[in-house]
This record gives sequence, C-alpha cells and structure tokens, in this order.
Amino acid sequence: MSETQKKSPDFTQKLTRIILVLATLYFLWYIIGDRLTPITKEARVRSFVVPIVSQVPGKIAKIHVAGDKAVEKGDLLFEIEESDYLFAVEKAQAELDLAGQNVGADVASVAVAKANLEKAKADLIAKEANASRIFEVEAKGVVSKARGDQTRSALAAAQQNVLNAQASYEKAQQLLGKTGKVNAKIQNALATLSDSKLDLARTKISAPKSGVISYAKINVGQYVSVGSKIMTFIDTDYFWIEASYRENNLGNIKPGNPVDFVLDSAPGQIFNGTIVSIGYGVSFDKSAPGELPTPEKSTGWMREAQRFTVIIKLETDIAKQLLREGGQADVITYTGDNTLFNALGKIWIWLTSKLTYIY
Repeated sequence: MSETQKKSPDFTQKLTRIILVLATLYFLWYIIGDRLTPITKEARVRSFVVPIVSQVPGKIAKIHVAGDKAVEKGDLLFEIEESDYLFAVEKAQAELDLAGQNVGADVASVAVAKANLEKAKADLIAKEANASRIFEVEAKGVVSKARGDQTRSALAAAQQNVLNAQASYEKAQQLLGKTGKVNAKIQNALATLSDSKLDLARTKISAPKSGVISYAKINVGQYVSVGSKIMTFIDTDYFWIEASYRENNLGNIKPGNPVDFVLDSAPGQIFNGTIVSIGYGVSFDKSAPGELPTPEKSTGWMREAQRFTVIIKLETDIAKQLLREGGQADVITYTGDNTLFNALGKIWIWLTSKLTYIY
C-alpha cells in the first residue's frame, strides 16, 4: 500500500471525528443554551395602532393626508361634506330662538354653559381613553412612571373642568328660572343644538397625536358610515418588542432579564432591551359555547411547540425610521451569569446581525 493511500483514510477519519465533535458540541449548546440563553426569530416591533373612523355618516369632501405620512397632533386628516350638518345647526338654533321667546332672557348664557359642559365631558372621555392605554403599558414598565403621573394630572384637570362646567350650567339655569313645560322645551332645544354642533365638528377628523397615517384607501366622494375604518394611525412615541418564545424556553426567563436583539431594518447593529412581562396564556380552544371540545391533532411524529408572548422594553435609543409596526427581529435572552453560554450567545447575535445584510 502506498504512502498516499495510508494517509487518505487517516485524514478521512480525523475529519469525521472533528465533524462529530463539532456536531456534539453544537447539540449540547442547543440543548443547554435553549434554557440559559433562549433564542427566537419570531419577534416583532410593536406600537399602538389606532383605527381612524368616522363618527358621522356622509360623503368625503376633502382628503388632507394620504397614506404613510407623518402627522402632528391636531393635523386635519379628512373632511366629510358638512352642508347637511350646517343646516341641522341652523334649524336647531332657530328652534332655540323660538323657545327663548316663550321663556324670556338668559337663553344665550344657558346655551354657552351647556356647550362648555358638553365640550368638557367630551374632553374627559378622550383623556380617559388615552389614560387607559398609558396606564396599561405603565403597569408593564414600557412607559415611565413620570409619563403616568403626567397622564393622571391631565385626567384630574379634565374631571375638574367637568365639575366647573356643570356648576356654571346649573347657575345659568337658575338665572333663567323655572317655568315648567316651557323650560323643558328650551332644554330640549338646547340638547338638539348641542348635538347638531357636535355632529358638525365631527365632519373634520384630525390626528389624535403625533404619529404616522399608514393606511388611507379612500377617495373624495366616497360615502362613509358611522364606525367605518377610514385610515390607520400608528403612534411613533412608544415602541416595544413582542417576542414569541417556545414553552420550553420559559423555564429561566423572568422580568428584568437583559436581551440583545437585531432588527431586519438595521443590518449589522445590535440593540439592548429588558424583559418586562411573560405571557401566561394563549388562545387554543376553538369550540363554540355549548359544544364539546375538539381535540387537536398532530400532523407529524412530533407536535408543534406552543409559543408564548414575551414583552421587551427597548433600552437603546433607536432612530424612529428603523422602528416600524410589525418589523421583524431576532432576540436572545440572558437568564443569568452564565459566562460560557452568554459569550456563545453574544457570538450568535453578532453573526445574526451580519447575516441580516443578505436576507
């Protein structure tokens, strides 16, 4: 046997052993790392998404903002034809004037007080709706406590405004005097006028706060009904990551764990975050009330792993143009001071950040 033939089997055996050793090490890293430094590619950037709907029916008269455009709070988005609503206001005003002739003076002051009260109540409802969203994410640690305190202060001020407006309205009623059935007619006329003015105001739809209008598939002349979705508003002030981890990854994950993540929108960059909360349930029962449950069937010899949502707060100051609702991310969580596996995890996330250049 020649010298070359003798060396060839030795090289093949050594290569085989090396491959087996590497495969074994990778398998051990996968098994142990899955518990100590769990990894997921099922993660997305999230923000508040608010559907912009019409509160009054009618044809669209003007469109001020198209899709995928940044807006500021109060920017006019679109308008609904207002002619019918102007007529309703004029009619309600005429009815109020007619009722006022029957009861005397101070009708105007009552109208103003009533309008101020309705405005204060509408402002309170809007602030309560916004506060509920802020308090929800504050409880998860996504929003700072200072932001929550600011929201509570604004809510308290709105509640006080309602009380002040209510007191002014009651005072105006007393000045007007009670005249039985005639006074009831005025109250009815005031309510009609207030409703008609509110409907008129609702023909102009504005941005609720600073953000992006991402979907606006409408055109002038299109008829919209109450509650129909016209545009989609995305809040660009608050972002977080929702990572979907397999159930067997969750054993060591706890709130406060640091994470590294890579955004598909930012190849080569690694960002930091912190675990805020871990989901405690998923929806799986598709049976209707009153029906017997239908067992799930596995499609292969191994059942599909159940996944749970983990909420991650962004610790790195990331440019807004890199953050988009639904953007994909790769995430690794460090569950403790595991020097070796944390180092291997750092290598993995670094390699992943470079691979994002090609996919």
